Amino acid sequence: MAVRRFNYEFNGVHYYRFSIYSLGNNIQTVYTFVLDDLLIDTAQRFNRDNIWKVAQEHQIQKILITHYHEDHTGNVGFLMQALPAEAYAHPYTVKILKRGYKMSPLSKMISGKVEDASMHPILETDTITTKNYCLQPIYTPGHCEGHYCYYEKNNGYLFSGDLFVADKIKYFGSDESLLTQIESLKKMLALDFDALFCSHNPKVEGGKKRLQNKLQFFEDFAGKVTRLYHEGKKSKEIFALMHLKENYYYKVLTAGNFTSENMVKSVIRDIKKKK
Repeated sequence: MAVRRFNYEFNGVHYYRFSIYSLGNNIQTVYTFVLDDLLIDTAQRFNRDNIWKVAQEHQIQKILITHYHEDHTGNVGFLMQALPAEAYAHPYTVKILKRGYKMSPLSKMISGKVEDASMHPILETDTITTKNYCLQPIYTPGHCEGHYCYYEKNNGYLFSGDLFVADKIKYFGSDESLLTQIESLKKMLALDFDALFCSHNPKVEGGKKRLQNKLQFFEDFAGKVTRLYHEGKKSKEIFALMHLKENYYYKVLTAGNFTSENMVKSVIRDIKKKK
């Protein structure tokens, strides 16, 4: 297992790419972002030495967490104690990390264990300020509960956590909600921004268009699944009729928790909830 860090800068925002390699292959990449003395997300536990160098270089005093997943929270507890720094997140994320985030063996193997942390809950009515920036948390569930995007209105920056990732998505976690993500995407697209600081795929120009692309893809996908479901088709039939392809390596490795069919199941599950 090897880890690497790469650094970038855009109009005052420093951002860092943290990757984990196994047998020469990149198996996981995540970005963190620095605005003045504020850090957004903390990378994987296995990248601790690298994120520590970043935190020292920028004299980090505040930490914002987008959501509780291990590639975003792997070092928040450590940094809070070592710097020291105050950390903030959605109340649900705060609760998860305070009681202890239960990870799958696979997640621990790839990213490392997430340690308990006592963060401060913040609401959408709150703001987090630095010398040059003012960030507003905006609740954007669907990828998971307790997911925040952070909006910097004055500069047109959106720090979107895992809301974007790509224009088109091939695989879903078993607990993701596609229809909820559609509502979160619409919520973000009502804002004025251009730079999309996504935690896995930053787009510093034309970011709003990329978010619109994903919304269109999700709406088209959900529309097709909904039509076939109301025709009486089951999830596996819908999967086949839509000519979707499964990555069986992912399916076996994650015991079915990260698959293409989960996208279909997510739409059906949400339709049933509305009945």
